[in-house]
Amino acid sequence: GRVGIGVDAVVMDIVINEILFNPRSNGYDYVEFYNRSNKIIDASKLFAANRNSSGVISSIRQLSTSPFYIFPGDYIIITESLTSLQLNYLVKNPDAVLELSSLPSYPDDEGDVVLLNGQGNIIDEVVYKDDWHFKLIDNAEGVSLERIDPNSTSQDQHNWHSAASSAGYGTPGYKNSQYKQPQVIDATIAITPKTFSPDNDGFDDISTIQYKLSETGYAANITIFDAQGRPVRNLIRNGILGLSGSFTWDGLDEKGKKLPVGSYIIYTEIFNLQGKKQSFKNVVVLSRKLN
Repeated sequence: GRVGIGVDAVVMDIVINEILFNPRSNGYDYVEFYNRSNKIIDASKLFAANRNSSGVISSIRQLSTSPFYIFPGDYIIITESLTSLQLNYLVKNPDAVLELSSLPSYPDDEGDVVLLNGQGNIIDEVVYKDDWHFKLIDNAEGVSLERIDPNSTSQDQHNWHSAASSAGYGTPGYKNSQYKQPQVIDATIAITPKTFSPDNDGFDDISTIQYKLSETGYAANITIFDAQGRPVRNLIRNGILGLSGSFTWDGLDEKGKKLPVGSYIIYTEIFNLQGKKQSFKNVVVLSRKLN
């Protein structure tokens, strides 16, 4: 189905992907979430929580007070201080960090991380224990627990591992150091031209999405989103790919109507029947000549 703007997440659309519950003395807890769905999800409709001693969901915190779009494959982090996070870890994308005045309590020995949607339904939950850490770590202070496989079960000690020392013991906002690496698809997606003007004057009227693959057997979904994260065109559904080829977009929406000028995101998902998949986000600018 079509994805509406600010769509409500359902179970496992977004998963708890990394938990730092025992920070260094100068640091703060953080929790990272990963959007494993193909939906654009609004963080203002997500809530972090824990459970109190009676097992009741409590300390509910809204992830963002204003709309904040989490694209498929994106990571976001909640913590109380971006500055402290940057002092202690490599933060590749500070824009993915949502600062909250206070996080729910996630104790050093064991605790419960809960993610809720706008209806209060549980999207994901992890009851963690400090003995999930790698046994040879002397001091787990400042070491995050990383989920190994976003597609595998949340409540499984074997799907969690201490972040690698080579990654600085935490990877907030990017792929986990302990991520189980499926074989990567050797693929490139290029958009030409980067700016097009669909006015039928014979000059840059269409946007061409070119792909190159190193093996056959793949299909693609291509969806065009506007800058607000709304899908405006389902361009390709289960399109069979060769080793190379291209698709074109004429700048029109799903109903064949002209779209306003501005930036658009071409979101391409490539997959095969063996479960290998990869996604690409490319920006294209739709412009019109001034008469």
